[in-house]
Amino acid sequence: MKTILVGLNELNFEYIKYYISKGWLPNFKKLFSDNRIIETTSEDKYQLLEPWIQWVSITTGKTYEEHKVFRLGDIVGRNDLKQIFETIEDKGFTVGAVSPFNVDNRLKSPSFFAPDPWTQTKAVGSSIFVGLSNAVSQAVNDNAHGKLTKESIIALLKGILTYTSFKDYSFYFQKLLKIKSQVGVKAIILDKLLADTFIVEWDNKKPDFSNLFLNTGAHFQHHYMFNSSAYKGELSNPAWYCAKGQDPLFEILKVYDQVIGELMLKPVRLVVATGLHQKPHKHTTFYWRLKEHQQFLRLIGIDNFTRVTPRMSRDFLIDFSSEKEAALSQKLLNSYTAEKDNIKVFTVDNRGKSLFVELTYPNDIVDNFSIVGNTKIENFKNQVSFVAIKNGEHEGIGYLIDTDNRIKHDRIELKDLYDFLLEDFVTKNN
Repeated sequence: MKTILVGLNELNFEYIKYYISKGWLPNFKKLFSDNRIIETTSEDKYQLLEPWIQWVSITTGKTYEEHKVFRLGDIVGRNDLKQIFETIEDKGFTVGAVSPFNVDNRLKSPSFFAPDPWTQTKAVGSSIFVGLSNAVSQAVNDNAHGKLTKESIIALLKGILTYTSFKDYSFYFQKLLKIKSQVGVKAIILDKLLADTFIVEWDNKKPDFSNLFLNTGAHFQHHYMFNSSAYKGELSNPAWYCAKGQDPLFEILKVYDQVIGELMLKPVRLVVATGLHQKPHKHTTFYWRLKEHQQFLRLIGIDNFTRVTPRMSRDFLIDFSSEKEAALSQKLLNSYTAEKDNIKVFTVDNRGKSLFVELTYPNDIVDNFSIVGNTKIENFKNQVSFVAIKNGEHEGIGYLIDTDNRIKHDRIELKDLYDFLLEDFVTKNN
């Protein structure tokens, strides 16, 4: 039997059950009522409760202590870690994937492969498929300041025309009309398009093992949980950020409900996993992202890098030609604090010849806000884009549903999902 692994990253099943109780999400209702919901456990240190760590545990069958992949994109070049994708392919089966999280494409002949937007690895498929993959990556990585290149716009339109049915055109049209009046519309469109693309590619190629990963639900819980009618806490988002009455989480769950409904009709073993879930954040934390990473680095005196790679949200990677240059740049970045409250602006992880940098300043950045370090940067607000306000934070328990109901335990370690997924591929039997 063919297997589809669907990653609904970090979704709170408790919230989904709330919407089901209100008469919504019929396909989730059927999925939940017909199958056992299994809890997954992961790491016991909060700094390790990151999805790019947990999904590597799923795809390698190893704990963090065994795989040591700590950052998004770090899987690339880690050929010592064999991923489930190439393991299954080596046994003679076909493999396809759309946006598998923190996965390096090492497949010899994938049915189709579009990497997640943050991992620098090769897309494989038709020219429209590869163009769409590149456009999604550009759209996601430039989300903070809303830029879309002409090439990306054309590729996205080609993708919609190729991978969506006529009945979905009205969905995309209605969402496009609301792209300026409602938050999160672009993210909803992109996840819907990724799912549509996966379904069409799967129908055409029918790979033995495939993976679809969707992240907008996690993003909305992180940044708009307080607007969810399922949230019963006391905090709320300001109206300028997300208007009262808007519920972005419900909007993406309606999309996921449709996707789940379509996949449940296919003759496959469907495995749905969240990796983690989220709990409400307890105070106000702002997320910021540099607008032009290279330009800013040169402004503060760092110009000896070989490459700068933006990653998810506020993170970016800087590569250097020597450890000495990286160390000097680390010292410079670490020197910067906000003049207003003396809080550090950046957190830096030195990896020898590269620095993984997070813009971790947590408070509001207003006009005439300055940072001081090696030099003083006036009007730092001009250098950054507002990303979001933190609403949700990671919790180590995740959820898992296997429509074959083979997993008899109420709770398993997340890494053990690897073995359960491999069951049909241990010996070639097709």
